[in-house]
Amino acid sequence: MKDFYAIGILISALLNTYFGALVYLKNRKALLNKLYGLLCLAFTIWSYSWFVLLLLKNRYFYSLFLARLLNFGAIFIPIFYFHWVCVFLGEEKRKKKLILFGYFASLIFSMICWTPFYIKGTHSILFFPHWPTAGSFYIWYLIFGYFLFVVYGLFLLSIHFIKSKDVRKNQIKYVILGSLMGFLPGAINFPLMYNIVPFGRFIIPLMFFLLGIFIPFPAPLSYAVIEYRLMDIQIILTEILVGVIGILLLIQIFAAPTFWWKIVNGIIFILFCVFGYLLIRGVFREIRRREELEKISRAKTEFISITSHQLRTPLSAIKGYLSMVLEGSYGEVSDRVKKVLEKVYQSNERMIKLVNSFLDVSKIELGREELKLEEVSIEDLISETISEIEIEAKKKNLYLNFDRPKVPLPKIFIDKGKIKEVLMNILDNAIRYTQKGGITIRLQIANGRLQIVIADTGEGLTKEEISKLFESFSRGTAGTKFWTEGAGLGLYLARKFVEMHKGKIWAESEGKGKGSTFYIELPIKQVIIKK
Repeated sequence: MKDFYAIGILISALLNTYFGALVYLKNRKALLNKLYGLLCLAFTIWSYSWFVLLLLKNRYFYSLFLARLLNFGAIFIPIFYFHWVCVFLGEEKRKKKLILFGYFASLIFSMICWTPFYIKGTHSILFFPHWPTAGSFYIWYLIFGYFLFVVYGLFLLSIHFIKSKDVRKNQIKYVILGSLMGFLPGAINFPLMYNIVPFGRFIIPLMFFLLGIFIPFPAPLSYAVIEYRLMDIQIILTEILVGVIGILLLIQIFAAPTFWWKIVNGIIFILFCVFGYLLIRGVFREIRRREELEKISRAKTEFISITSHQLRTPLSAIKGYLSMVLEGSYGEVSDRVKKVLEKVYQSNERMIKLVNSFLDVSKIELGREELKLEEVSIEDLISETISEIEIEAKKKNLYLNFDRPKVPLPKIFIDKGKIKEVLMNILDNAIRYTQKGGITIRLQIANGRLQIVIADTGEGLTKEEISKLFESFSRGTAGTKFWTEGAGLGLYLARKFVEMHKGKIWAESEGKGKGSTFYIELPIKQVIIKK
């Protein structure tokens, strides 16, 4: 068991060295990167000292020196960690005095560390021949160092986790996870410093094995959080896997039974290092490419949002003046001019609708779209939507039927405006792409979920069109044939709005010329029955 623990400690030391150097060299001027490098340095001093101490057998002087050296490294772990957490959370100025106190206390402990007051010797415990023996001052390190700064740092992370949203919330979650994976198993060291074996002699060895395995993980997890905002955590874990395999292959060289096996293992190690380097270099290129694409995408979305806002005001003014002219507010208008103005008015309405669609899309992509939930009768909402759009169906001699349930359905909590827009988009498309027959709407409960079913007798859809139907700027062949002015955003917005309600939307069709059926499904858990 001691050998497994030693291997785990060695892997810990190597990985902390690697990630500490990597983060620091990536941006030497950033305080966050400096502190992270120092935190990993403290971990590596602790880890390398432990590894060498585990290899000793009967050399008391060296064991005492290594026991004090590993504790020297451990002294600075809490304050580096706490300072790093404060910078990460933007709490550095508010906690400045506490941070300064932590560095002062750590400096005092680092000097006492080399005396019997801190580590007075070593003792044999379990399968370890040289375990550090705590002196009288060691308990104060546990109180002011480990428990104050580590526990308080975790507390600050938890508070910010509760208040944060989206990506930031996920960042903090993984920092907490990495912290717990590193510090909780390490806490089993402290009772053993006082020659106390908690949990029995069977559980402790297992916990030490876990300690050796988990200690490396705070470094890569936190590195992924800071540098890549969890976008590429799977790629980072791939890098970790490459590193671990490389370390194991290196150990295999020294553990080989014969000289020729050492040569073979050395060749395998060199080849693996070459291919591993190429893989990691490709990973970094992919990460940079993704970051650049994300910046471009966000800039594009911001531009569309600003442009849409700027366009909406003059278009609304044009609409107002056209309405007044058509109503005769500025005098009589000839029938010939009136027809022209009506066409201009309709074109302006289409432009307003398009601008609003762009604005909705930009809000969704920027995460600024929110639901305004209210209790709504779904039957009344459908009837209201039909009354606003049925004139378009009558112009084409199409029927627009709503099979209203005989027993009223319970009201649901939804954003009325957004679900109405979803219904409008689907019904508007159904009318435009149906040349004869009509549209039927019905409600049903299926698989414990509320479904709105809209079936038409229109042009129908192919399987390929269905697969792309709810993507942005996507239009079927019927769309380009019967309505050339559409932008392909209506169904994309419909999908987004339904998904915001934790529902789903899809379409079915038997093929071209056989009509289409659209399903809007909302979870029953949002259904509230009135007593």
